[in-house]
Amino acid sequence: MDYKELGNRIKTARLAVKMTQEALAERVNLSSGHIAHVERATTKVSLKALVDIANALNTTPDKLLIDSNYLATPHLLDEAQALFADCNPDEVYIIIKAAEAIKQSIRVRKLTRDDC
Repeated sequence: MDYKELGNRIKTARLAVKMTQEALAERVNLSSGHIAHVERATTKVSLKALVDIANALNTTPDKLLIDSNYLATPHLLDEAQALFADCNPDEVYIIIKAAEAIKQSIRVRKLTRDDC
C-alpha cells in the first residue's frame, strides 16, 4: 500500500470540500495532528479511521485507496474524464494519440504496474 499516495488523496478530498484538518479531525474523532500525519504518510491509518474519513469527506474508501486497488477501472475512468474536462479538442486529440502510443508500447514490452 502506498501510504503517501493515500495521504495525498485524503488531503485532496479534504480540500475539495473546503475542510480544514481540524474540522476533519473533529468529525472523525481524531486529533488534527493525527490527520496531518496521515496526510504526510508518517503514520498508518486504521481501517475504521479510513472509513470515517471517507464518510466525512463525502467519498468512499475505495476512491481513497485507488492506487492500492488499481484494478478498480470505474475510478480510473472517472480520473480520465476529469483529466479531459478542461481540454480543448486539440488537447484531447493529442492526449488520445499519446495514450494510444503508450498503450501499444506497454503491450509490446509486456509492462506491468510494478515496472514503473
